[in-house]
Amino acid sequence: MNVTTVMSSTSTPITPRGDMDHDALPSLGAAAETLPAHVTDLTWDLRHTLFMDVAGHHLLSGSAAPDGADGRTTGRP
Repeated sequence: MNVTTVMSSTSTPITPRGDMDHDALPSLGAAAETLPAHVTDLTWDLRHTLFMDVAGHHLLSGSAAPDGADGRTTGRP
């Protein structure tokens, strides 16, 4: 799992590349936890995530989002 984070003012997309499973969840949570306090809009860009198990549900339910950030997902249908 590779994770790309691009910060711009208060909005930050995090783009995981690879399979999102239980083993990947700690690194994804760490990517969200290390965002600065001024980030208020967190976007999980899942276009490059080919497989997702229940770990994806935990991530998107907000358990890995930093305090005050709004979780949003983007991706291909």
